Amino acid sequence: MPPNGAGGRLRSLLIGALLVLVLPAEVAAHAELETSTPADGASVPSPFDGPIVLSFSAPLADGSKADLLGPGDALVATATVDGPGAKMTITLDAVLAPGDYEIKWVSVGEDTDLERGTISLTVAPAPATAPPSAAPAASPTTSAAATPIAAPSTTASPPPSAEPSPTVDASTSAGDVILPIIVALIVVGAGAVYLLSRRNRPTSSG
Repeated sequence: MPPNGAGGRLRSLLIGALLVLVLPAEVAAHAELETSTPADGASVPSPFDGPIVLSFSAPLADGSKADLLGPGDALVATATVDGPGAKMTITLDAVLAPGDYEIKWVSVGEDTDLERGTISLTVAPAPATAPPSAAPAASPTTSAAATPIAAPSTTASPPPSAEPSPTVDASTSAGDVILPIIVALIVVGAGAVYLLSRRNRPTSSG
């Protein structure tokens, strides 16, 4: 039965060709993660302000999303789908503080099949910068021919000593005062005797 045999082989070839054409299309309909920027497990230096880009193998359908979670699974930012397209981008409003982060993503392909995954990311602390060293002050150059000037002496000269006041001899001062008095008394006494003697002298008769 050659006709039936030929027809069977023809049907097998057609089915095989359809499978070859259909299977790649179904595989391509799954939106699988291909690359991420930064890469999974990367450590980026601080400060880091993104963006974070996820690239998939097929266009993304509605329901695709990606969330950036910080320490304690706190939601930091959410991705937007660059659609119609095969990328999701997480835009940061501020720099990320140093620490460990995780990106949880869900992709929905054209065949409505879901793909899930996580990406880890570490923001490393910024390296400590050493304070700028002060420039050494230029030392003044001293001329060899210059004669050093002696600094003025700051030793205070002793105050002049007060000359001792002359000592007054009490006995001499008293004698200088009493002696004139005695002389005056003698003169007065002599004058009185002279006057008395003249008064008592008899007057001569004419």
